[in-house]
Amino acid sequence: MVHRSPAAGAPVRLVCAGAADAVTAAEVRRALQRWLKEAARASAEVRDDILLGVNEALANCVEHAYRAQPTVGPMRLEASHDPAAQAISVCVSDRGTWHRPRTLKPTDPCASRGIMLMHNLADHCTISARPSGTTVCLDYTTQPSRDMADAALSG
Repeated sequence: MVHRSPAAGAPVRLVCAGAADAVTAAEVRRALQRWLKEAARASAEVRDDILLGVNEALANCVEHAYRAQPTVGPMRLEASHDPAAQAISVCVSDRGTWHRPRTLKPTDPCASRGIMLMHNLADHCTISARPSGTTVCLDYTTQPSRDMADAALSG
């Protein structure tokens, strides 16, 4: 479900929710991909970074959030594009449990590659773990980098 704001330049939102399973994760990824193309007007590179980072958050939710529970619980994705701020924010949340990873070096084979990937793809990544669930928020700028803008002007 896409919620669009009527005012020009106002934030555009996407909200998806369902069971934390592989089928729902795939549906949410496809909805996000369509939304990014239609509503968010970001470069292909930024869209790819968003999709990969969000895919990691969704996969972690599916695989880990309800591991200690007998049934699968819900997950939710909320995305917002603020054209005036040239920013996209995507949050993935669940009501499951969190197992805080040990502090590991990036070269450690036990390191959480998905969490490191989310941090490296997003301009800002926060993971809020509470007894009532976990929320991962990934923030991206849609503004072209200075190097890209300079190359466009000189080209």
